[in-house]
Parts: sequence; C-alpha cells; structure tokens
Amino acid sequence: MRPASIVLSAFLAAAGSGASFGAEPAPPLAARLAGHTLSAFAYVPPPPGAHAGNLARIMLQAYLGPGGRALVRSWDEARDAYTPVVERPWSLEGSNTLCVGMPGNAPSRVCADVHVWGPRIAGMGVQPYVQLDGDLKPGNMIGGRR
Repeated sequence: MRPASIVLSAFLAAAGSGASFGAEPAPPLAARLAGHTLSAFAYVPPPPGAHAGNLARIMLQAYLGPGGRALVRSWDEARDAYTPVVERPWSLEGSNTLCVGMPGNAPSRVCADVHVWGPRIAGMGVQPYVQLDGDLKPGNMIGGRR
C-alpha cells in the first residue's frame, strides 16, 4: 500500500468513527459578541413621512459591553462627524438575532439575524427591514465609558 493510500485510509476510518479534527466548537454567539466593538453599515428604510424611496445607510459603531449595555455612535452626514457616544441596550434574541439600540434620528434599534466568521459579521432582519455588514474587534474601540 502506498503512503498516500495509508493516510487516506486512516482519515476515512477516523471520519467514519465520529472522531473530529480541527478546532473546538465555537462559543455561543453572545460570548463572541460581548466585549467587542461592532463597526458596520446598516441599511434601513427611511423614516415614515420622509418621501424617500431608497434605503438609508447608517454607519455605526457599538461597543457591546457585558450585561447587555452598549456604547453606540453613528455617523452624522450633516455634521461630517460621529454623534456623541450614548449608552443603549443590546441583546441577542433567539439564537442569532442581534439587536442594538441606536442614537439620534436612526430607528430606535436595529435587529438582524447575524452570522460571524472570524472578524466579520453580517446579516439581515425584518420589522424594520435591515441589512448589516461589518466587523468585530476585541475591546472598546470607540472610547467613552466602559
């Protein structure tokens, strides 16, 4: 038997026996989010009465602190600067629906069914419709109180 055949046979035997190779199972999503800064774009419908047909783009940053409190800011295009950092709630509803309270004139909160792979996070939700795309970095990257 050739060496390649031996390796393949050993791999197939291990796979058939239920043995697993590779990384440990990922920790629960809440543990992967808490203590990280979310930097993302959210696309949401315009506010009622705005007479705009396009989705509004919100650039946001949120430090998702332990205990369900977030430090949040969003980009204010009129001022060409971020809004002041405010404290808002964040939660994980069900297994993967991330909800973050928003500052200023944005919707009061955005919720999206998210998927995290490495530093990337993306997802979408309904009521209101939202698309979310961004990244996660360990720690508080936006300053403010912790």
